[in-house]
Amino acid sequence: MKRVLVTGGAGYIGSHTCLALANAGFEPIIYDNLSTGHPDLAQNFKLIIGDLNDGNRLKDVFKKN
Repeated sequence: MKRVLVTGGAGYIGSHTCLALANAGFEPIIYDNLSTGHPDLAQNFKLIIGDLNDGNRLKDVFKKN
């Protein structure tokens, strides 16, 4: 199964995107700083809390996933 990193996946649009990706056979991984998102919307997927401005954290996420 191919993994897809979804930034902002704990928001309304991102969570629906994750559902669509999962239904299409992908494994969504959510990367969100939760500034406006909600962890409840990401409960069925792997949630990584982080900010896109943190390049080192993002590199680590790509390396591990």
